[in-house]
Amino acid sequence: MHLSKKILKLSLSVLLFVHAAQAAEKPNILFLFTDDQSYNTVHALGNPDIITPNLDRLVNEGTSFTNTYNMGSWTGAVCVASRTMMNTGRSIWRANEIDDRKKMEAVQDSGQTWPQLLQSVGYETYMAGKWHVKLDPEKIFNNVRNVRPGMPNQTPEGYGRPVEGEPDKWSPYDPKFEGFWKGGKHWSEVLADDAEMFLEQAAKSDKPFFMYLAFNAPHDPRQAPKKFVDLYPLETMKVPESFQPSYPYK
Repeated sequence: MHLSKKILKLSLSVLLFVHAAQAAEKPNILFLFTDDQSYNTVHALGNPDIITPNLDRLVNEGTSFTNTYNMGSWTGAVCVASRTMMNTGRSIWRANEIDDRKKMEAVQDSGQTWPQLLQSVGYETYMAGKWHVKLDPEKIFNNVRNVRPGMPNQTPEGYGRPVEGEPDKWSPYDPKFEGFWKGGKHWSEVLADDAEMFLEQAAKSDKPFFMYLAFNAPHDPRQAPKKFVDLYPLETMKVPESFQPSYPYK
């Protein structure tokens, strides 16, 4: 399909979604967003070595888009671009305009961002976790907790390792290396706490809810509580057929 037709199709889909939300029966919307997670790290999508029971349940009870792609970015990574496009409805060629402060403020005041559109049809909106968009989430969501940056503070011990002949000091579950452990509790667990609090709050309201819950993990520095690390013993882990211990085209 021609790209412009795809964009038109997506725009029509968004309009139909908002129209549906205006109907008498408004569904609650829980949007879970993981960072840098490949489709082949989900058991239900074809990887038998991965343990993802909650994601599997969502896959089995819902719809999976197996041919989606990112349109591109104006930075080395697509994170900022994809999140900006999704929250503003703008294409790649206009999404980067909000890097300009005046245009950013105009977008915030427009009432046309994703959460604002849902608010206009009666939704209470919630946001927690990774943001990495130039907009101020406090200006476009009703309820906001623990807004995380694009990357946690870097953990030098976690990179360029292991070095042959030297002890490996890195541990993905040791809070002293901070990263996702900054603050003393893994950011994924903090986000889960925020989600529970939001759900308890929403249960007391007659309004339908839209919750935007964005995990920084499994993006590097690739840290997790020990009980999850222990699910994948190093001696039984497989590597892809294309694995190379050293990249040959530096």
